[in-house]
Amino acid sequence: MVKSLYFKIVLILLIFIIAVMCAVGAILMNGVTSFYIGDFTTQMRECFADDGILMMELKQASAAESYAEQMKQILSSYGSILGVDKYRNYYVLNLDGEMLTGSDIELGASLPITPNILSAINDSSTTISMGGMDYADWAVRMKRGNAGADCIIYIKDSLEEMRQLNQMLFTIILQAMFIGIFIAVLLSFFLAKAISSPLQSLTYDTQLVASGEFTHEIEVRSADEIGVLADNFNYMKERLRATLEEVDGEREKLDIILSCMRDAVLAFTADGHILHFNNSAIELFGDSLRTGDLSIEKSFEILDIPLTIEGNSVRLTSPDASAEATKDGFIFRDRTCGARVYDVSFAVIRYVAGKRQSSGCVIIIHDVTSRYELDESRREFVSNVSHELKTPLTSIKAYTETILSDPEMDAETRDYFLGIVLSESDRMHNIVSDLLVLSRLDNKRTNWTIESFDLKQSIRRLCEVMRGQVNEHRHRITFGCQRDLPPITADKQRIEQVILNILSNSIKYTPDGGQIDIKLSHLSKKFVRIEIADNGIGIPEEDIDHLFERFYRVEKSRTQDAGGTGLGLAIAKELVEAHGGRIAVKSSLGEGTLVVIDLPVECQLEKNGKR
Repeated sequence: MVKSLYFKIVLILLIFIIAVMCAVGAILMNGVTSFYIGDFTTQMRECFADDGILMMELKQASAAESYAEQMKQILSSYGSILGVDKYRNYYVLNLDGEMLTGSDIELGASLPITPNILSAINDSSTTISMGGMDYADWAVRMKRGNAGADCIIYIKDSLEEMRQLNQMLFTIILQAMFIGIFIAVLLSFFLAKAISSPLQSLTYDTQLVASGEFTHEIEVRSADEIGVLADNFNYMKERLRATLEEVDGEREKLDIILSCMRDAVLAFTADGHILHFNNSAIELFGDSLRTGDLSIEKSFEILDIPLTIEGNSVRLTSPDASAEATKDGFIFRDRTCGARVYDVSFAVIRYVAGKRQSSGCVIIIHDVTSRYELDESRREFVSNVSHELKTPLTSIKAYTETILSDPEMDAETRDYFLGIVLSESDRMHNIVSDLLVLSRLDNKRTNWTIESFDLKQSIRRLCEVMRGQVNEHRHRITFGCQRDLPPITADKQRIEQVILNILSNSIKYTPDGGQIDIKLSHLSKKFVRIEIADNGIGIPEEDIDHLFERFYRVEKSRTQDAGGTGLGLAIAKELVEAHGGRIAVKSSLGEGTLVVIDLPVECQLEKNGKR
């Protein structure tokens, strides 16, 4: 009954009538209230206007010794103008809010201190016409000057007339609503009968079509919307018959599509036996699919999916943070199988086998190994950046707090601490600068200045630039160059940055008194080779493959004061490869390091362009 069309139509009409009457009643009653309050406010403003006769007489009476009684007489004489009656009274109050005299002594003895009275006591020009939910009032302060303390003229209306009028309106609206409800119920039954009868007939006919009886023709009895609906059902029946004939062809197309998918797709029956699989699934699970040995439980075990099937229901055997519930199943993120990482989607399916509807499940396995490796690299990069920036920030904060906490610190100590702060700030600046360089290289937004220059002269100049550090560590540096070396075309500043970075590492990571050798030679007609070798502390073999990774540092093979951010070699590799060159490192722990840079004579970069 509740779900029937009869009930819905009757209910809608009832709700409509009630809603309309409630809205009309609310508007009328609100209008009466607004009119009454507005009229009271307008009347009070006009009566107590500063240039009005009433205010002039009240001001004259305020100078008298018996000012309260004289004001009462004046207000009484203006009673009709002020609208004074049994619901509206006037009072003369002192500045403590106590009644001196008034039209209703009994009510005036227990007057509450309203916002308007407080405003008058505080000599404020603000007047609130609505004193509360059950009254309206008006308060005016009368200044007596030298005659004595000021007093307050107070008008209060209990709004009883307004409430009586609203009550009368409410009664009328309630009566009208009951009459409207009776009429609406009567009409709704006729309307529901006119609509539901043809729909019931149409429902029976469509049930025959739904059961597979396509030969039955639905009778169209009218030309209205219901008749159009019946006609559309006849058209739908023919389309459905044609669609069923196309299902077999579409099924064959689906098999072809599944076989071409790169994602592995497995379909199982309700009892866990393999129903369908594609070529990608064979690559993942092998011949166990062809022989039928792979069950759904075994696939769950291989993919580490905490699911179990109980009858027609599926549930998690244990909580799994990577499991995401969907409408028909679950999605499991980052499942490891061998050396690969997969996203596994599991869903319950229903299909028709013969003439019987059956249920099963489908598993779609999407290889996300590349995405997983990329995410890991990004997380590691963020972690490294945070770590590198946290160290100088901690030092800066600590030394700054030390300086601020000791205003009497001697100048030498303060300068020492400030020097450390400046040094750590420079370190942060270098890290950010290196990150910006890498960012521009990654996004191919680096501005290149391509020119032809003598690489030999550049290396000699760089050796002179580093002469101070070389002498400080008592190193010996040699430079050898093959004859007839042609000039190269490249970004001179970037290439010098690479060489300077490698040379700086050799100086830092070679014990004092070491040997650094630089060689420049032909590799072929199209390439030149730069070799920078030292007899320093060397690099462990297992760390060599990671040297060009961002923020990677071989701490165990470095002295504590060597410093560095682990970005220099990463930048060097990016710059060299952008020019079309190669860079490699050969090293043994304790036996020194050799860095080999191969640069093309003509670089692949466009002049004055971005790449």
